[in-house]
Amino acid sequence: MSRLIHPFASPITASRKTRASRDTAEACRDGASADLLKSVTMLTANERRILERSAASWSSRADMLEGLARTAPSPASAPPSAREGKDHVRL
Repeated sequence: MSRLIHPFASPITASRKTRASRDTAEACRDGASADLLKSVTMLTANERRILERSAASWSSRADMLEGLARTAPSPASAPPSAREGKDHVRL
């Protein structure tokens, strides 16, 4: 029997950490900044382009998340029945 029964962290825990870091505009902007800083140290043009494209993607995602946050209705503006969960049917 192998000693490496559970060689990696629980996939549930790992995915939560990854998702949380992608779900905020601030985290996306941090990722974009990190990729731009890395791109400066790259030796080849291809490596720089890849990281610059990644930074642009992170910035676009941050813009999208900020736009969604601005246009999303607040829970207080929802009808009372929706706030209380009466409109939802448990399957």
